Amino acid sequence: MNHLLESPLGNDAATPGALSEHLGRRRFLQGVGAVAGAGAISSVLPAGLAEAALPVGASRFAPLPKAVRIADTRKPSSYVYERITDRQIRVAVRDRSGVPKNATAVVLTVTAVNWGEPNFVTVFPTGSSVPVVSNLNLPRPGEVTANLVTVKVGNLNSVDLYQRRPCDVIVDLLGYYVPVAGAVSEGRFVGLETAARAIDTRLTFGLAKNGSFTEVDLTSYVPADASSVVINLTATECTAPSYFTALPITADAKKPTTSSLNVAYPGDTRAAAVIVPVSNVGGRRRIKIYTLVAAKLIVDVNGYYTSSTSPASTVGLFVPLAPQRILDTRLPGQIGKLWPGWVVESKVPGEAATGASAIVANVTGVESRGPGYLTVSAARRPKPKTSNVNWMIAGAVVPNHVITPISKTYGFQVFSSHGAHVVVDLAGYFTGTPLAPQLPAYVNPPPPPAPPSWVIRIPRIGLTSTVLAGDPTYVTNSGYSWHWTGTGYLGQTAHVAIFGHRTEHGGPYRYLHYMQTGDTFTVTTLDNREYTYRVVRRDLSDAQPVNILAATRNHPGTTFSIIACTVGYDSSKSAYPDVWAPTSLKYRIVVTAELVSWRQF
Repeated sequence: MNHLLESPLGNDAATPGALSEHLGRRRFLQGVGAVAGAGAISSVLPAGLAEAALPVGASRFAPLPKAVRIADTRKPSSYVYERITDRQIRVAVRDRSGVPKNATAVVLTVTAVNWGEPNFVTVFPTGSSVPVVSNLNLPRPGEVTANLVTVKVGNLNSVDLYQRRPCDVIVDLLGYYVPVAGAVSEGRFVGLETAARAIDTRLTFGLAKNGSFTEVDLTSYVPADASSVVINLTATECTAPSYFTALPITADAKKPTTSSLNVAYPGDTRAAAVIVPVSNVGGRRRIKIYTLVAAKLIVDVNGYYTSSTSPASTVGLFVPLAPQRILDTRLPGQIGKLWPGWVVESKVPGEAATGASAIVANVTGVESRGPGYLTVSAARRPKPKTSNVNWMIAGAVVPNHVITPISKTYGFQVFSSHGAHVVVDLAGYFTGTPLAPQLPAYVNPPPPPAPPSWVIRIPRIGLTSTVLAGDPTYVTNSGYSWHWTGTGYLGQTAHVAIFGHRTEHGGPYRYLHYMQTGDTFTVTTLDNREYTYRVVRRDLSDAQPVNILAATRNHPGTTFSIIACTVGYDSSKSAYPDVWAPTSLKYRIVVTAELVSWRQF
């Protein structure tokens, strides 16, 4: 079953000046019978849509006044749930904690406490087989992580939680969706066309203190008729393992008993999507963030839900779907692992492709190349200056719940700051019209240059050799190939050169003289790139480094030259023997190849 086993936070414009300019662009425009945030996806029903039939399951959102814990496997006697196996539980969600019997989907915060091996948790409708999706990923023993989950309600009024390996899971109920027959005022989602950064304490007061509440003013992003706001909460430069909870400003000042986001270690950076009721106090829309242990906080706004004072419409109703994987860059034929600064674009399947203003998905960064983040947005439109998924280490596997607008024809795009695989699991969509694309297809930049070590494989002479940088005598006398200092790296438009022995220390290049024009060979990197070259010429040089390097540049373009000693002129016989055969320290054979292609694997 193919499930899934920070620093940069998408703040490439997060300077006080840029922040001020960004806020200045967030004005409210007078709509037809409503006030909507500038750049928001319109919540007013377009002409002619009123008569259109609603998709099956179209529903409005109803938030609970505060999160309610409905399952905790650490305290089985305190909560009502059914243990199916040691790796699966069933949680009834309808007709409890204020959820009505006709609820189509629920919104949960699911937290997992991993016991040992790399693990994942999948939440899905009861009665379905376990889908090839995931909601939580726990690669390390003892890890505690949380994620927002939107899931369709299945048989027995329940949802199931499956774990790859037994672990503890905690389920907090935040709200639910109920079906509607036509236009409604409250519970419709209105997304911002471009996500906006509301607060970044790295630019203001720094660390939120232990046990503190940080107020976040959202007035520039959501109108007065908003009932709940959809945010992405990020904690960075964390001082210790901790949790963070987003709350309405009117909530009491007690330490909350539920969490929105968990971090695992000092220095951690993590993000979590949150849906939180927004308080209207003194004409300002606000929420607050509880911090257990000091960290810096970032809040990005993605959209909001309407209230009973909003105009009636059928735009922004949620249509729950059975969980399905719609993008996995690890699969054959896909783009592969993204490199720094790359974007992957993906269409949306089914009715959502033409009838959705936004989709609800779980987006996971997998096998990260280093600390970095993912930003999800509508395809072929400007990238937001925000982030959705964050991690701090290479090899990370980190998910997050994402609500993103989509564009007509092209769907959504995921930007990777520092490189990772991307997996997207679809949970549903909001009714409406996709945005119009504004930009041409994104052109991904070349991957960064790859310095040694490399592995060169030459079929013609049966050679496999490791290429190392450093002291040439030590490297070659150890039997390896030496990367000639100052020549290019793989991935550069440059001339690359390596050197090795022909008769001593294993003689890796003993048969180099057998290589012919047209022969191909490959060079692979530690970050799983393979470059294929084709031989275009052989040259003879004396032992002067300047002349050797000149010979490596006889062919234009991106080349790779293999250098070794050879015989040259025999003064005792006043003749040239086989100048390509071993061996003499007076001359060098230079076999040069041009780049044919490269791939990642």
